[in-house]
Amino acid sequence: MTDCLVENARIVTDAGLQRGSIAIEDGTIAAIGSALSVTGADADRVLQADGMVALPGAIDVHTHMHDPSLFPDDINFASQTESAVAGGVTTVIELPTQTPVTTPSAIREKRDECAKLAHIDFGLVAGNVQETGTDVGGVLEAGVPDFKTFTAEPYRTDDEVIVDLMRDVGAAGGSVRVHCESQAILDRARDRLEGTDPELYPQSRPLEAELEAISRMGWFAEYADCPLHVVHISSGSGAAVADRFMSRANVPVTLETCPQYLAFSADDVETRGPFLKVNPSLKSDTEVERLWQALRDGTIDLVATDHFPTHRADREQGWDDIWEPYAGLPGVETMLEFLVSEGVHEGRISWSRLLELVCARPARESGMYPRKGSLAVGTDADIVLLRNDPWDVSADELTYNGGWTPFEGRTWSWRVDTVITDGAVAARDHDAVADPGDGSFLARGPRTTVD
Repeated sequence: MTDCLVENARIVTDAGLQRGSIAIEDGTIAAIGSALSVTGADADRVLQADGMVALPGAIDVHTHMHDPSLFPDDINFASQTESAVAGGVTTVIELPTQTPVTTPSAIREKRDECAKLAHIDFGLVAGNVQETGTDVGGVLEAGVPDFKTFTAEPYRTDDEVIVDLMRDVGAAGGSVRVHCESQAILDRARDRLEGTDPELYPQSRPLEAELEAISRMGWFAEYADCPLHVVHISSGSGAAVADRFMSRANVPVTLETCPQYLAFSADDVETRGPFLKVNPSLKSDTEVERLWQALRDGTIDLVATDHFPTHRADREQGWDDIWEPYAGLPGVETMLEFLVSEGVHEGRISWSRLLELVCARPARESGMYPRKGSLAVGTDADIVLLRNDPWDVSADELTYNGGWTPFEGRTWSWRVDTVITDGAVAARDHDAVADPGDGSFLARGPRTTVD
């Protein structure tokens, strides 16, 4: 007997949308397509999609969700993975925020702690690496092949340490993620500014800081023979610089951007103020359009959120002093609806490109494909059904418990209807029904070649 049958969906494939059904048994996809032998009479449960779009559960490879030394008690891996699944994200990669997680024992401790709280499956990243001597082999044995480091404060790492890390990680089969902004350029820009107005913040982190650091890290990665993942590229020019390097590099280089850099420009800070404080900062309208082009043409490999949760009151203080609140935006619950509504619906990207950006490529880069990121027989039954149903974005309608979203007031054309994880309904209409502990840690091994 089939556990669940999703009938009459428009399934996203590499070729576009195809009508069909999905049969689920024991948490995996047992059959998929337009001519299944399974019928509703053969299933314990039938979900009638009524032509809704079916996509693999989205994978967010860049989130900051759990740090008891930084976040208040109600912002933790439980509340944030609940928010994730409500928005159609069924797997997350959690990165360190303020507390370093760079040793095998720290990895195991965080893994066990998060597993008790996780609504969905998850992986971890080792970071923030600032010193030499990281036990790269031990961290990989603990199921974590990715290492995070910074070229800028507050976790800036010396160049020689980054190169040493890249050598060790590359030799072990891992990859290094880098926050790319040049601290020297940031310092010079900040020294020229006086005042506390929110509009000053984008000026304090100019475009050239990103361009210089991306180029430098690209050369380091090639020299050290280490796969490089450039996180949260904020500009089309940054993508172009990385693309020029990628065309001649002898190591894999992957590029990530985030919804905030596609949705907002520096001009929006005038009205949204501290609710758009993010590192790297927002750039010009021209850079936003160039970034969309890079997303469309394949220069950008994947989209993630850099999800950083805070309460509304913590952001409000930035109206008086923009230098006071932490930089970072919540986004895990809204990523998919943004990309469908303002990307696919507006003709900026196709359904197939969306599949690559938030499902297939994140899964490949994270060592989870094809178990995650695809709808095929034998894969995890992580499925999102989306309906074409215009709505006004409001924090009040989201599961996220911070009380705000940078997308407040925007009208979107698509909404997450039903989310399935491991074959069971985990959320409906931004109402999560999965429980803490339903998710599992995904141990990931050394990197394999990505096509």
